[in-house]
Amino acid sequence: MNEMILTLSGVSRNFQIHNRNFSALKNVDLSVRKGEYMAIVGKSGSGKSTLLNMITGIDHPSSGTVTIDETEIHQLNESQLARWRGENVGIVFQFFQLIPTLTIAENLLLAMEFVNKIPRTERKSRMEFLLNQVGILDHKDKMPAGLSGGEQQRAAIARALANDPQIIVADEPTGNLDSKTAAAIHQLFKTLVEEGKTVIVVTHETDIKSRYERVVTLVDGEIQNEKQV
Repeated sequence: MNEMILTLSGVSRNFQIHNRNFSALKNVDLSVRKGEYMAIVGKSGSGKSTLLNMITGIDHPSSGTVTIDETEIHQLNESQLARWRGENVGIVFQFFQLIPTLTIAENLLLAMEFVNKIPRTERKSRMEFLLNQVGILDHKDKMPAGLSGGEQQRAAIARALANDPQIIVADEPTGNLDSKTAAAIHQLFKTLVEEGKTVIVVTHETDIKSRYERVVTLVDGEIQNEKQV
Protein backbone atom coordinates (compact mmCIF):
# COMPACT_ATOMS: atom_id res chain seq x y z
CA MET A 1 0.00 0.00 0.00
CA ASN A 2 1.37 3.46 -0.91
CA GLU A 3 -1.44 5.62 0.44
CA MET A 4 -0.19 7.84 3.26
CA ILE A 5 -2.14 7.68 6.50
CA LEU A 6 0.12 9.91 8.64
CA THR A 7 2.13 12.99 7.74
CA LEU A 8 4.15 15.26 10.03
CA SER A 9 5.41 18.43 8.34
CA GLY A 10 7.95 20.69 10.02
CA VAL A 11 6.94 19.54 13.50
CA SER A 12 8.81 21.09 16.41
CA ARG A 13 8.02 20.84 20.11
CA ASN A 14 9.60 23.27 22.54
CA PHE A 15 9.45 23.27 26.33
CA GLN A 16 10.40 25.84 28.93
CA ILE A 17 12.61 24.21 31.57
CA HIS A 18 14.02 26.44 34.33
CA ASN A 19 13.42 29.50 32.13
CA ARG A 20 15.38 27.96 29.28
CA ASN A 21 14.00 26.78 25.96
CA PHE A 22 14.42 23.08 25.20
CA SER A 23 13.61 21.63 21.77
CA ALA A 24 12.40 18.03 22.08
CA LEU A 25 11.60 17.86 18.35
CA LYS A 26 13.18 19.97 15.63
CA ASN A 27 11.46 20.46 12.29
CA VAL A 28 10.51 16.79 11.86
CA ASP A 29 9.10 15.60 8.53
CA LEU A 30 7.68 12.07 8.53
CA SER A 31 5.18 10.17 6.40
CA VAL A 32 3.77 6.73 7.15
CA ARG A 33 1.92 4.53 4.65
CA LYS A 34 -1.26 2.63 5.38
CA GLY A 35 -0.44 -0.91 6.40
CA GLU A 36 3.15 -0.14 7.35
CA TYR A 37 5.05 -1.74 10.25
CA MET A 38 7.50 0.89 11.46
CA ALA A 39 9.89 1.33 14.38
CA ILE A 40 11.00 4.61 15.93
CA VAL A 41 14.33 4.16 17.71
CA GLY A 42 16.77 6.32 19.61
CA LYS A 43 18.46 6.81 22.92
CA SER A 44 16.66 8.15 26.00
CA GLY A 45 15.99 11.85 25.49
CA SER A 46 16.13 11.59 21.69
CA GLY A 47 12.49 12.67 21.32
CA LYS A 48 10.80 9.29 20.77
CA SER A 49 8.09 9.78 23.39
CA THR A 50 7.45 13.34 22.24
CA LEU A 51 7.06 12.13 18.66
CA LEU A 52 4.65 9.45 19.86
CA ASN A 53 2.65 12.12 21.67
CA MET A 54 2.41 14.11 18.42
CA ILE A 55 1.14 11.08 16.50
CA THR A 56 -1.49 10.21 19.10
CA GLY A 57 -2.58 13.79 19.78
CA ILE A 58 -1.61 13.52 23.45
CA ASP A 59 0.49 16.65 22.91
CA HIS A 60 0.48 19.42 20.30
CA PRO A 61 3.38 20.74 18.20
CA SER A 62 4.83 24.16 18.88
CA SER A 63 4.98 24.53 15.10
CA GLY A 64 4.23 22.37 12.09
CA THR A 65 1.30 20.16 11.18
CA VAL A 66 0.17 16.62 12.07
CA THR A 67 -2.26 15.13 9.56
CA ILE A 68 -3.79 11.68 9.94
CA ASP A 69 -6.10 10.41 7.22
CA GLU A 70 -6.80 14.01 6.08
CA THR A 71 -7.55 15.25 9.62
CA GLU A 72 -5.21 17.91 11.04
CA ILE A 73 -5.39 16.62 14.59
CA HIS A 74 -3.50 19.54 16.14
CA GLN A 75 -6.44 21.75 15.12
CA LEU A 76 -8.99 19.75 17.14
CA ASN A 77 -10.18 20.87 20.57
CA GLU A 78 -9.81 18.48 23.50
CA SER A 79 -13.26 16.91 23.24
CA GLN A 80 -12.93 16.47 19.45
CA LEU A 81 -9.46 15.04 19.95
CA ALA A 82 -10.62 12.54 22.57
CA ARG A 83 -13.34 11.31 20.22
CA TRP A 84 -10.96 11.18 17.25
CA ARG A 85 -8.28 9.30 19.22
CA GLY A 86 -10.76 6.78 20.55
CA GLU A 87 -11.96 5.92 17.07
CA ASN A 88 -8.72 6.05 15.11
CA VAL A 89 -5.70 5.26 17.30
CA GLY A 90 -5.06 2.31 19.59
CA ILE A 91 -2.30 2.90 22.15
CA VAL A 92 -0.33 0.07 23.76
CA PHE A 93 1.50 1.33 26.82
CA GLN A 94 4.80 -0.01 28.14
CA PHE A 95 3.31 -0.95 31.51
CA PHE A 96 -0.03 -2.19 30.10
CA GLN A 97 -2.20 0.25 32.14
CA LEU A 98 -5.08 -2.17 32.40
CA ILE A 99 -7.62 -1.19 35.05
CA PRO A 100 -6.71 -3.51 37.94
CA THR A 101 -10.21 -3.70 39.46
CA LEU A 102 -11.83 -4.91 36.21
CA THR A 103 -11.56 -8.26 34.50
CA ILE A 104 -9.80 -8.50 31.15
CA ALA A 105 -13.20 -8.72 29.43
CA GLU A 106 -14.44 -5.65 31.31
CA ASN A 107 -11.32 -3.69 30.33
CA LEU A 108 -12.17 -4.21 26.66
CA LEU A 109 -15.89 -3.58 27.08
CA LEU A 110 -15.20 -0.32 28.92
CA ALA A 111 -13.01 0.87 26.05
CA MET A 112 -15.91 0.23 23.66
CA GLU A 113 -18.38 1.90 26.00
CA PHE A 114 -16.23 5.02 26.26
CA VAL A 115 -16.00 5.56 22.50
CA ASN A 116 -19.43 4.13 21.56
CA LYS A 117 -18.28 3.23 18.05
CA ILE A 118 -19.08 -0.48 18.25
CA PRO A 119 -22.84 -1.21 18.53
CA ARG A 120 -23.76 -2.41 22.01
CA THR A 121 -25.15 -5.69 20.69
CA GLU A 122 -21.80 -6.52 19.04
CA ARG A 123 -19.45 -5.67 21.91
CA LYS A 124 -19.39 -9.00 23.72
CA SER A 125 -18.71 -10.96 20.54
CA ARG A 126 -16.01 -8.46 19.49
CA MET A 127 -14.37 -8.69 22.92
CA GLU A 128 -14.26 -12.48 22.64
CA PHE A 129 -12.99 -12.31 19.05
CA LEU A 130 -10.12 -9.99 20.02
CA LEU A 131 -9.11 -11.98 23.08
CA ASN A 132 -9.15 -15.13 20.96
CA GLN A 133 -7.03 -13.35 18.33
CA VAL A 134 -4.34 -12.54 20.91
CA GLY A 135 -4.58 -15.98 22.46
CA ILE A 136 -6.01 -15.26 25.92
CA LEU A 137 -9.75 -15.84 25.58
CA ASP A 138 -9.55 -18.39 28.40
CA HIS A 139 -8.40 -15.58 30.72
CA LYS A 140 -11.24 -13.15 29.98
CA ASP A 141 -12.74 -13.39 33.49
CA LYS A 142 -9.44 -12.94 35.30
CA MET A 143 -8.14 -9.74 36.85
CA PRO A 144 -4.96 -8.31 35.28
CA ALA A 145 -2.91 -9.31 38.32
CA GLY A 146 -3.77 -12.95 37.59
CA LEU A 147 -1.99 -12.83 34.21
CA SER A 148 1.69 -13.01 33.33
CA GLY A 149 3.42 -9.97 31.84
CA GLY A 150 3.11 -11.37 28.33
CA GLU A 151 -0.57 -12.13 28.84
CA GLN A 152 -1.20 -8.62 30.17
CA GLN A 153 0.55 -7.18 27.11
CA ARG A 154 -1.69 -9.29 24.86
CA ALA A 155 -4.71 -7.99 26.77
CA ALA A 156 -3.44 -4.42 26.32
CA ILE A 157 -3.12 -5.01 22.57
CA ALA A 158 -6.65 -6.42 22.43
CA ARG A 159 -7.93 -3.36 24.28
CA ALA A 160 -6.08 -1.08 21.83
CA LEU A 161 -7.94 -2.87 19.03
CA ALA A 162 -11.33 -2.66 20.74
CA ASN A 163 -12.68 0.16 18.57
CA ASP A 164 -11.12 -1.05 15.32
CA PRO A 165 -8.57 1.80 14.96
CA GLN A 166 -6.60 2.44 11.78
CA ILE A 167 -3.33 2.97 13.64
CA ILE A 168 -1.75 1.06 16.51
CA VAL A 169 0.99 2.90 18.42
CA ALA A 170 3.01 0.87 20.92
CA ASP A 171 5.43 2.40 23.43
CA GLU A 172 8.18 -0.10 24.33
CA PRO A 173 5.69 -2.99 24.09
CA THR A 174 8.34 -5.69 24.66
CA GLY A 175 10.62 -3.85 27.08
CA ASN A 176 9.52 -5.90 30.10
CA LEU A 177 9.11 -9.26 28.36
CA ASP A 178 11.39 -12.23 27.82
CA SER A 179 12.68 -12.85 24.29
CA LYS A 180 10.23 -15.64 23.49
CA THR A 181 7.20 -13.59 24.57
CA ALA A 182 8.57 -10.52 22.77
CA ALA A 183 8.84 -12.53 19.55
CA ALA A 184 5.20 -13.61 19.93
CA ILE A 185 4.11 -9.98 20.39
CA HIS A 186 5.98 -8.98 17.23
CA GLN A 187 4.31 -11.79 15.32
CA LEU A 188 0.95 -10.55 16.53
CA PHE A 189 1.77 -7.04 15.27
CA LYS A 190 2.81 -8.48 11.90
CA THR A 191 -0.54 -10.27 11.68
CA LEU A 192 -2.33 -6.98 12.33
CA VAL A 193 -0.30 -5.32 9.56
CA GLU A 194 -1.26 -8.13 7.18
CA GLU A 195 -4.88 -7.35 8.07
CA GLY A 196 -4.37 -3.73 7.00
CA LYS A 197 -3.53 -2.00 10.28
CA THR A 198 -0.68 0.50 10.51
CA VAL A 199 1.60 -0.32 13.44
CA ILE A 200 4.18 2.11 14.85
CA VAL A 201 6.45 0.88 17.63
CA VAL A 202 8.66 3.09 19.78
CA THR A 203 11.52 0.93 21.03
CA HIS A 204 15.01 0.70 22.51
CA GLU A 205 15.52 -2.67 20.82
CA THR A 206 18.78 -3.12 18.98
CA ASP A 207 18.00 -6.34 17.09
CA ILE A 208 15.29 -4.92 14.87
CA LYS A 209 16.32 -5.60 11.29
CA SER A 210 14.22 -8.73 10.96
CA ARG A 211 11.15 -7.26 12.63
CA TYR A 212 10.12 -4.00 10.92
CA GLU A 213 9.58 -2.75 7.39
CA ARG A 214 11.09 0.65 8.19
CA VAL A 215 13.22 2.03 10.99
CA VAL A 216 13.33 5.75 11.83
CA THR A 217 16.21 6.85 14.07
CA LEU A 218 15.87 9.98 16.22
CA VAL A 219 18.90 11.85 17.56
CA ASP A 220 18.44 14.98 19.69
CA GLY A 221 14.94 15.61 18.36
CA GLU A 222 15.81 15.19 14.69
CA ILE A 223 15.40 12.29 12.29
CA GLN A 224 18.93 11.10 11.63
CA ASN A 225 18.04 8.46 9.09
CA GLU A 226 15.30 6.22 7.76
CA LYS A 227 15.96 2.69 6.56
CA GLN A 228 13.76 0.28 4.68
CA VAL A 229 14.45 -3.13 6.22
